[in-house]
Amino acid sequence: MKEKLKKFRFILLLIPLGIVIRYIDQKVTQDGFLSTNAIGDHYIFIAGLVVLVIGLLATILYFDQQSNS
Repeated sequence: MKEKLKKFRFILLLIPLGIVIRYIDQKVTQDGFLSTNAIGDHYIFIAGLVVLVIGLLATILYFDQQSNS
């Protein structure tokens, strides 16, 4: 059981990431978040993407370090 969980732990990481990406996509396209052309909205969007990428990289590096041990 534990070996199967180790194999599929990246899938467990991708499910919440997919939910977050879907939420961002809905905010941008349907709610017109960036349609106002306000500079602040664009900075918030870019900062959010940067935070998500940093978080994802940290999680992947953590899992990689744990698998090498």
